[in-house]
Amino acid sequence: MIKKKYYGVVLSCLAAVIISVPIAFIMVVINVGFTKGFLPAFLKSALVSVLISIPLANIGIPLAEKLAKKIIKD
Repeated sequence: MIKKKYYGVVLSCLAAVIISVPIAFIMVVINVGFTKGFLPAFLKSALVSVLISIPLANIGIPLAEKLAKKIIKD
């Protein structure tokens, strides 16, 4: 198991993968369609999107939490 102190990082990484892989799939379907080169194009797109979204999620999710706490009053 992973220590509780890494919860934010694990959450951000999982959120990045869960969001970016389906988006990559849909974008490849839109741009290429279900053609002969679909699977390699999807795998490449998914890999690139995950590599980009993980660092962005680790920065963006904590920032969004801070902003939401300032906007929402108890």
